[in-house]
Amino acid sequence: MNWIQDVRFAFRMIAKNPWFSAAIVVTLALGMGINTTVFSLVNAALLKPLPFPGGDRLVMVGAANLPANRDFFPMSYADVRDMRAQAEAFDRLEAFARLGVNIGEHGNPPERFRGARITAGMLQMLSVKPILGRDFQPSDEKPGAEPVILLGYGPWKDRYGRDPNVVGRQVRANEKTAVIVGVLPEGFKFPNNEDVYMAASPTAEDERRDDRDFMLVGMTKPGVSPAEAQAGLMLTAKRLEQQFPKTHKDHTVAVRTFHQAMNGGPIRLVFLLMMGAVGFVLLIACANVANMLLSRAMTRSREVSIRAAMGASRWQIVRQMLVESVVLSAMGGALGLGIAYFGTRAFTNATADVGKPYWIDFSMNYTVFLYFAGLTIVAGLIFGLAPALRASRVNLNETLKEGSRGSEGPRGGYLSDALVVLQFTLAVVLLSGAGLMIRSFLVAQNEFANMLGDRVLTAGVSLPQSRYEEWDTRRRFFDKLMEEAAAIPGVETASMVSNLPGQGGSGWRTEIAGKLIAEERQRPMSTGIVAKPGYFGAVGLPLVRGRDFDESDGAPGKEAAIVSQKFAFRHFPGKDPIGQEIRIYTNGNTPRPWMRIVGVAPDVRQNGPGDRAEDPVLFVPYRFEPYRFMTVLLRSRTAPATLTAALRAEVQEIDQDLPLNEPRVLQEQFERSRWYLRVFGTLFMTFALVALGMAAVGIYAVMAQAANRRTREIGVRMALGAGVNSILRLVLGRGMKQLAIGLVLGLAAGLAVCRLMGVILLGVAPNDPLTFISVAAVLCITGLIATGVPARRAARLDPVKALRYE
Repeated sequence: MNWIQDVRFAFRMIAKNPWFSAAIVVTLALGMGINTTVFSLVNAALLKPLPFPGGDRLVMVGAANLPANRDFFPMSYADVRDMRAQAEAFDRLEAFARLGVNIGEHGNPPERFRGARITAGMLQMLSVKPILGRDFQPSDEKPGAEPVILLGYGPWKDRYGRDPNVVGRQVRANEKTAVIVGVLPEGFKFPNNEDVYMAASPTAEDERRDDRDFMLVGMTKPGVSPAEAQAGLMLTAKRLEQQFPKTHKDHTVAVRTFHQAMNGGPIRLVFLLMMGAVGFVLLIACANVANMLLSRAMTRSREVSIRAAMGASRWQIVRQMLVESVVLSAMGGALGLGIAYFGTRAFTNATADVGKPYWIDFSMNYTVFLYFAGLTIVAGLIFGLAPALRASRVNLNETLKEGSRGSEGPRGGYLSDALVVLQFTLAVVLLSGAGLMIRSFLVAQNEFANMLGDRVLTAGVSLPQSRYEEWDTRRRFFDKLMEEAAAIPGVETASMVSNLPGQGGSGWRTEIAGKLIAEERQRPMSTGIVAKPGYFGAVGLPLVRGRDFDESDGAPGKEAAIVSQKFAFRHFPGKDPIGQEIRIYTNGNTPRPWMRIVGVAPDVRQNGPGDRAEDPVLFVPYRFEPYRFMTVLLRSRTAPATLTAALRAEVQEIDQDLPLNEPRVLQEQFERSRWYLRVFGTLFMTFALVALGMAAVGIYAVMAQAANRRTREIGVRMALGAGVNSILRLVLGRGMKQLAIGLVLGLAAGLAVCRLMGVILLGVAPNDPLTFISVAAVLCITGLIATGVPARRAARLDPVKALRYE
């Protein structure tokens, strides 16, 4: 029989057992569809070259200081110039620095855009040309050059209505007159969703070696690896360390692929964990199908024996059954491809508004299809090999006897049991990871539940350094704004804060009166927050003890502070913190005046979701530390979003060149900061439930098959007086043993694997007992149901019919 005949025979056997074949196809479709979906996501985020000519050679270059645990950070413009001069391994080496850009002009309200300063050759390196106007030229990058702007397509469409005459228009950009020289193509927002670009004309500050704002983006020469490119730049880094020991001590250079630089760390870990999870799902699907084929191999023993008696070799029998497995796998893969298509569409929609880099495209490409094709063939061989080998091992004398029934023998039984144990082990690992993600999401959902998130409007206001350099100037602006904002109809409370909960804060070295510490690095760190009076009331956080700030707090002679409960417990154990004195140090190790603690605030997570550091929080009044950027908070009696226009008008009434930054309801701010827990938690739970369902079906099928093969034995036992409980114990024993082994192995593996998830969890430990106890309970209940149904059926057999069973 040749290969074509094997394929034809495979289709005949599939058509002969339509329901059996359909069960296999659906199982494989789920496993391969989920797997292909996640590989599409991993490919887009970690593997797919950027959509530029030579995108696979695009790398990012940053500074590194390993003794200080800083492995990739910006460098100064002066360092950039030195690095570009020694870039023999690169075709091009350009630089960018992120910045917010305020654009305003007469008759058009100012807006703030995400922007970047870029060197003149950036667009040429990426082979991108403006659709209107011109690109930056080398002359635009010279010191003292007139500021010029390239508009992204979004601002051109939304702010200027696609006006073709926008090129040449003068605008105010960050307090300076600038000329729009071009408009970029639709969709271009390199490297991280920027909308406005300014030429990187160096300023006096840029020439300071410790003013580090720039990252390098380079196109390596063909055949040059990132490691080789890094080795070439290390000579420049060593020279700079010797030449500038004060600012460059222990500084080196790091070259990473673009994906490593932009999507490394926790993001990369999440995608790799998802890839591992769906790999487990596919293994469970293959184990399930292998068990089903092992079961059917028993019914085909006579067919195989006849073929062997007619001269078929063992290889021909194995080959035919493997062809049948691969055909089934291909049918499941075809259905799975549809699942993958809709899965990637759903993920794209779920992440449409979370700020993902614009160049990440989750659509399938040839890499995904090659992966899918390989997966289809490999899966067919994996689940088909063991049943094929088992079925081809036949005893002609026994099998061809009239009336003889197939018997799986001890090896077949052991293999079937091992596959069931594998399914449950993998299901426990998946359930554990999914449980931790869901627990983390629930914690995140509840951590700000006591705050008035749905009644507070938030909006950022950033004062330009050029016009608000003096502290008194900043204070007067924000005092005036708070006065006007409080008078807006519908506003109950107006206040402001430097950082919203969950969005970090300043890192302040702190000292307690009576516990002076001479060494700077030995002083404890605190998360520093600047707040106006009324902040705690505005967001619905009543103080635990003491009082709120008043308008005079922070003035000379009346320095005050409010600390979190965690801060109080850490620095004043067993003491009353009210009345205690503390002070902070500036970056230059200069102490600020002593402040008296006037209140204790409840503990609310201030650090970002990815920050694992302790979070003792220290609040100081705005009069004491007037920042240039503050977030305004308006608590409303009605829908807070309706206050946006009035607040914007008040800001521009005071300063017509100031925009309002990202006005949002506070609850929306919270949700945007933890979207990944919701999306990835849902994905992990989907994977785990599919795996659990497959494992339950698998053990049910094995138990039902085992009970069916022991029908005569059960009949004999019942005829000899065995009761229902005895039969239940007989049938359940095998299933409970498999369940127990799978549970133990799964929990051990789950504890090990879940340690990797520590950096992405929020408020939940990787070894959270509640999660693992819940997983064990769910698995036991599922296993009992799956084994109990065949056991009850066996216990209700009619002994007479059982004895006649053949």
